[in-house]
Amino acid sequence: MVVTNAKMSLLPEAIGQLVHMSEVICFDCGTLAPDRTGPVHRYIDASPGCWQLYCELQDWRNALTGDEGVTTAQHLVDAYAAQHATNPDRRNRQSVAVHLMSLCASLEFEISGTKLRAMIGNWTHQDYHLRRPTPDGYPVTIRNVKDASSRHRAAIVDEMATSTWSAWSPHHEEIRTLLVKCLA
Repeated sequence: MVVTNAKMSLLPEAIGQLVHMSEVICFDCGTLAPDRTGPVHRYIDASPGCWQLYCELQDWRNALTGDEGVTTAQHLVDAYAAQHATNPDRRNRQSVAVHLMSLCASLEFEISGTKLRAMIGNWTHQDYHLRRPTPDGYPVTIRNVKDASSRHRAAIVDEMATSTWSAWSPHHEEIRTLLVKCLA
């Protein structure tokens, strides 16, 4: 489905000219993303435009420092992966489970992003099943993060993480059980 953005954007090279940007709805997270072709992740089922939005945030994410910054960066990775959970590929099932466990550990057990980064690698080499049902949608997506000013972006990422974890509530007990098993 292609939609034309109701907003019009001013491009720096076309000052004074209004340009309509064509957008599509990402089939996994539901965000409006640029309608484009191009690279996508090997197993995360994001539209090319949605993947582009995520990739455009990598310099910002990598510049985050300190325990709070690393936690925000981890929230971004975790929430984005958890919002793209429809591919039944083994690697994606592992990714979704591990990133949901990371969100749970951070949001419910207050484990920092720095500690999580050291722990997550030990959680990946298991066979996790495909979680169904997946959430119907997410109130905060990568588009909200990308559109936020640098000053407000970390707070939007935290909202994205919290709302993503909340959207997966039918699976919370199972994810908590997996997390406790991995932390033992």
